[in-house]
Amino acid sequence: MLEDLKRGLKKLVLSFFDTIAEIIERPREAFTLDLIESVAILDGEEISRANLEIGWVHRPVEVCEKVATAVNELFKPLGYETVMISFKDIDLAYEFVFKKIIIKKK
Repeated sequence: MLEDLKRGLKKLVLSFFDTIAEIIERPREAFTLDLIESVAILDGEEISRANLEIGWVHRPVEVCEKVATAVNELFKPLGYETVMISFKDIDLAYEFVFKKIIIKKK
């Protein structure tokens, strides 16, 4: 099931980034999609739900709603019964990214 999800996300990721980039006027290279596996259970049964959290600097609720609506449309073909989209405000002053530097040999 996870492999099916990954294949589906890889197919729509470019449209996903292009959609968000257009709405908030940022280059799509500024985005990544992190897949965090989870299982949604309701009344003792596993349910079909995509739970997306978008971390970004604070934006007006109207922008969030526009992005959520567009993202939901992109996820419809994946067949989820429910698509939940939430927005997490991040403070860039408290964000630290460390990358491994790869030196290419000549």
